[in-house]
Amino acid sequence: MAKYNFEDSRYAKFFASPENNRFLQSFLDNSALFYTNYGWYKTQGRKAAAETPSQADGTAVFSVKAHKLKSPHLMDLRAPLGDSNQTDGSKDKFYTASIPDFIAEGIVETASERNYKVQMFEQFGNDADIVATYVDKLQDKFNAVDATMNFMTAQLMSTAKIDYTGIGRGIQLPLHKAEVPTSNFLKAGVKTWADADCKLLTQMRVLEDKVRHEMGDYAGPMVWQMTRNDFYNIFLKNKEVREFVSNYRKLNFLASTQEIPVVASEWNKAVVDLEGVSPIELVVEQESNKTHSKEEVVKGWKDGTAVLRPAGDAVEFEHKAILDEQMIKQFGASTITSVFGRGNDGLSLVINSTMNNGHFKEWHTDVMMSACPALIEFPNHYIIDINTAD
Repeated sequence: MAKYNFEDSRYAKFFASPENNRFLQSFLDNSALFYTNYGWYKTQGRKAAAETPSQADGTAVFSVKAHKLKSPHLMDLRAPLGDSNQTDGSKDKFYTASIPDFIAEGIVETASERNYKVQMFEQFGNDADIVATYVDKLQDKFNAVDATMNFMTAQLMSTAKIDYTGIGRGIQLPLHKAEVPTSNFLKAGVKTWADADCKLLTQMRVLEDKVRHEMGDYAGPMVWQMTRNDFYNIFLKNKEVREFVSNYRKLNFLASTQEIPVVASEWNKAVVDLEGVSPIELVVEQESNKTHSKEEVVKGWKDGTAVLRPAGDAVEFEHKAILDEQMIKQFGASTITSVFGRGNDGLSLVINSTMNNGHFKEWHTDVMMSACPALIEFPNHYIIDINTAD
């Protein structure tokens, strides 16, 4: 008789029965085991405080309302007792979209693989290696959730839409479009930013002054955002930027020559003395996309696009209840046992299932997500095509 019973192991409890939901959740909540490796999207917004209510078929539609900042008009001169010119008193804008459903590649454990784990545990009485292997596999799925949110957030912020055409091996379609005003899509200025004669700081100052005026002479903090590649290979190599940093060097008695390249640390010190151009934030984001025919690197935020917007949260992560959990709990097959848990700060659902496959059992882990970013400051979000001059 075996000295140790595998059914008493932590790993077995992850799949054993619905009564272990709390045990699985406590494991998934262990921050020392699971990490956020693709968390750029979390720096751009916040998770919605509540789930969006779902209809009976699992669909859920969210609504985003935002206030358009604009300058007040001068009053009209009137004759005594003259009436006012009537306008729409509301400045609120809104858009709606549905929340999509996603699923990562599944983890499947066969009966022969489970038998090997049983023998290991019964011999040594320790499932540390087994759990560590499971953690690595599950971390990959959590990474997929974060990468998907990264891609959608970057695409939405830089194009005002989310398009899942050509992404993944599931359904291919555009997801939603934020109602960013057409007038908020701007061009580079007098010259493209990569032009050797472009006075980039001057053009950025002009653009920002124009945007602030359109936002009611907004005096609050704003932020420029651009890709890392555009920052290092266009911005820092611009003639006017180099001259600005060169003057900073001279004023601070820093030895240099004309050939010395401008580095980010120098710009960060010099920009303190620059007026009219808000801080620049770099977007470092790329993902791996696997379709039925190829595997490639994709970016939601492509080079050639800059964004100017009010500082703070740009997006809110809308989410809904995942229909699979409700259906399994109410109408799940009696031959299948499922244990549920949440990952990725509640955005993902982990389902551990035990089911039959012919004469033997199989153990499946699926990670699902029903969430997407929503652009919450869309009336005041400005997207600049730096490759097209006015």
